[in-house]
Amino acid sequence: MSRLQERRVYDFRPPDPEAKPPPEPKAAWRRRMQEKMQTDDAKARYKRRKCTVEPVFGIIKNVLGFSRFHLRSLDNVKNEWTLVNLAYNCKRLHKLKTA
Repeated sequence: MSRLQERRVYDFRPPDPEAKPPPEPKAAWRRRMQEKMQTDDAKARYKRRKCTVEPVFGIIKNVLGFSRFHLRSLDNVKNEWTLVNLAYNCKRLHKLKTA
């Protein structure tokens, strides 16, 4: 299935003249999904993914350094995740307050 945007906005390299076009999907369900993704509603929904929760996980992993849980049991993991979220939210509130 092809992407909604063939090239990234920040990719300033010239297009490859020998690049082959992406293959057309052969399976019926892939063709239906491709048609579905070409609608304006699907494009708008997919566009929202860029600004939702995915950057938050990247910040938690890279900036806060949280890459794995250190405690066992579901209750302990929930408490640890709550603490990580609290740290993220405090960091964000501090940054917004000083700006």
